[in-house]
Amino acid sequence: MPSLAILGGDPLRTRPYPAWPVWDDRERRGLAEVLESGDWWQGDGDHATRFAADFAAYHGAAHGLALTNGTHTLEAALAACAIGEGDDVIVPALTFVASATAVLAVNARPVIVDVDADTLCIDPAAVEAAIGERTRAVVAVHCGGCCADLDALTDLCARRGLHLIEDCAHAHGSSWRGRGVGSYGSFGSFSMQHSKLMTAGEGGALITSDPDLEDAAWQYVNCGRERGRWFYHHRAYGTNLRMTEWQGAILAGQLSRLPEQTARRNASAVLLGEALAQVPGVRPQPRDPRMTSNGNYCFIFHYDASEFAGVPLREFEAALEAEGIPMGVSYPSLNTLQVFREGAFAPRIRRPTQPIDWATLSLPVAERRL
Repeated sequence: MPSLAILGGDPLRTRPYPAWPVWDDRERRGLAEVLESGDWWQGDGDHATRFAADFAAYHGAAHGLALTNGTHTLEAALAACAIGEGDDVIVPALTFVASATAVLAVNARPVIVDVDADTLCIDPAAVEAAIGERTRAVVAVHCGGCCADLDALTDLCARRGLHLIEDCAHAHGSSWRGRGVGSYGSFGSFSMQHSKLMTAGEGGALITSDPDLEDAAWQYVNCGRERGRWFYHHRAYGTNLRMTEWQGAILAGQLSRLPEQTARRNASAVLLGEALAQVPGVRPQPRDPRMTSNGNYCFIFHYDASEFAGVPLREFEAALEAEGIPMGVSYPSLNTLQVFREGAFAPRIRRPTQPIDWATLSLPVAERRL
């Protein structure tokens, strides 16, 4: 048996992976059009707004807004739902920190709950147990492109009068029962940051089918302006979260190849999952039959060290890297981050009402990922 690369053997894989991002003349032409038009900001051009409309339609929603990044799309969604001081928003423990800090950005309190042990998406039972008098919304993260249980979550939020905000930063092209993610909740929030399934380096898209919510979000991200009124009329508090025309031009090209990329990722992920399921100690993230497409931001699997002579996860990661196969371990559970353990929320929230003792919060499924 050949030696492992980490022990001095030859790497299993030597061929480089495809470069990212992918681009061609579609992006080049779009950028040239913006340059030559002189309309470089979203207020004059139409590349960003057309991209957002097309992206929303692709995911089954009626309206789309093109924003600066995926953190701001979450903030704008919460603001449009009139969530703010004194409100609670339930978020999953296993996610990038922005899913929770966007809640802080509107001066609301994130309530962190555990995730499903198989999918690693937010656990609907944990959500229901955490609902209180102050709860106004649930942020459901589609982890790695795998859909959270949208049947359970949409029913729960409808029964309890809560907004469901889908964090789809990993889920471009994912669908549930044949309909794109982001179209089930009050809003769907997408990131276009460099590592995402389609990218302009930075950027974000916010989708919804509720015209009133779309108008409220538009007002928030456009400095509190009101559509159809004088440019210097500001109806309410807002900020500037608009995407540039440059990003809109790039993302139009990215969107044009997303369906083909999604189909290839799905087919490859199914084959990889079937193969890895035969390896003791490796359990791929399950695929719910109601999920008709998975964007596959990454391929997630569970690791059982006992099947690998007790090799710790970080050493297993290093061994794979040495073989030329990149691997990353999961996010840390949000409740273990210093920002929450120390309540370092200023300047957003200096003295939170009914503070949570994050240091003693126990979320065993999410914490087991460390």
